[in-house]
Amino acid sequence: MTGHPDVIWRQSASLRTAVTVLFVSLAALVVLERFGWIAVAGAASPDVMHRLGVELAAALPEVFYLLALWWIRSALSSCASGEFYAPVLTRMLRRVGACVAIGAVLNVAVVPSLDRLLGASPGYWIAFDVTGCVLGAIGLTLFILARVLDRARELQTELDAIF
Repeated sequence: MTGHPDVIWRQSASLRTAVTVLFVSLAALVVLERFGWIAVAGAASPDVMHRLGVELAAALPEVFYLLALWWIRSALSSCASGEFYAPVLTRMLRRVGACVAIGAVLNVAVVPSLDRLLGASPGYWIAFDVTGCVLGAIGLTLFILARVLDRARELQTELDAIF
């Protein structure tokens, strides 16, 4: 029976482990990719501060995407420990939706502008990126779905009180 709570708890625990490994691996790769050059080029390089600014700007959306993955891991952990699903999923949808939407806005609008200000881009202020626009729309949708689920839970509580 795939809908039995024991199966859901076990699957959540297994998936939590996989997401934890993915999170740690991606976080390490982001740090190594964005800042590993300091170890290679050395902190004494004349353009180290400029390059550090460019890499920090590029890492902004990645931080929010990793945070979204962390919130998914947190929700899986809560489900694995037997918490009631509706509040856990609503909280996860809200957090993940916000993080994905913020990451997408940063990726499409903020990072290209920062790069331009730092002189590290071809000169545009906003990068039209279909992937970023779709991720932003998905993030906002998840956030709104969380609000819909919250409202449905409130209505259910009211109905339960009446009957």
